[in-house]
Amino acid sequence: MPANTRSSKSRDESMPYHYADGCLQFGINGFSFDGGDAGSPDYDDRTIPLYDYGDWSEVTLEGDVTIGNSVERVFPDDEGPPFPAELIVIVDAEETQLRFEKNVADPPVSEGSYDVELTLDRSLLRGDVVMTPRLVRTEPCRKGLPYAPNDGMRVAGGESWTVVVDHPTKDSDGFPFVYRDFSQDGMPSEDLVHSFSKTPNPKMMINDQNENVVDVLQSGNTYGFRPNMKRLLKADFGVSLWIQLVVLTGTTIAEAGEPEFDWQEGVVEEISESELGTHLFDENADYEAVVSELGDRISDPSKLRELITDLCEAVQLYQGYAEDLDYFIQEHSP
Repeated sequence: MPANTRSSKSRDESMPYHYADGCLQFGINGFSFDGGDAGSPDYDDRTIPLYDYGDWSEVTLEGDVTIGNSVERVFPDDEGPPFPAELIVIVDAEETQLRFEKNVADPPVSEGSYDVELTLDRSLLRGDVVMTPRLVRTEPCRKGLPYAPNDGMRVAGGESWTVVVDHPTKDSDGFPFVYRDFSQDGMPSEDLVHSFSKTPNPKMMINDQNENVVDVLQSGNTYGFRPNMKRLLKADFGVSLWIQLVVLTGTTIAEAGEPEFDWQEGVVEEISESELGTHLFDENADYEAVVSELGDRISDPSKLRELITDLCEAVQLYQGYAEDLDYFIQEHSP
């Protein structure tokens, strides 16, 4: 795995100014429901499954955000410490298009730890709620570039936490995107934007070092560049995801004669019940026919080449990739 060069650089390559990526350490220490029962989070996963705690109306999460010493790189010497910036946590519930900022510390701020308390209303939430720390300038910078020149510009970030409000479904299209730090040991190359993971259940991992990609994918807006770009990225990532899902399912069928996992059964069901199967087999095929056809074509090298070609075309059509790409270019061309 390549060395983590990003953390040693004062400028994020996606920003035209100095940006302290990973400078903010965001922790959730505990949470409680309606002022009563409490729980503790799993730090390894940075995900809190609230659906495991029965019915509730309001959840309060308590934690802290620590500003590291790398914050000094994003301000000129004459601007601190303390620095002209505010510390916030962005709360983004994509499915209900709810996005707001929780103020953690008013300007000016310094290195150190700041307590944070977040209260979430169950009636306003569905699916995943992502909470992300940011440090944002509150005054223009007289020196300008290579420092963030204007107030309102974010100058530091850190890893997110995800609150899962609803119990995950077994819907065949419910293979999620998750956000991981690819610079950590045991992860794919940090030069990648995304990577497929099939253990224990399939998901597309997005490298959260690419903050602009993450921000677009977590956008809760409906109109404009970010939501349009999100549709395009999801279609693009979805092509890669579905190709791997179908190939892995077909390989298991070729070896065992049938799907082995629930998610593989979901893949077969989706092929048999959607346009994916029509595009792939040029006709409607029931569950058993899909199992037979996939196992046969993956087992035979002479048929595998044709299957891969057909699969790449079928998934693009199924994802509507060309339509999303055309729409994006049409909406945002000068």
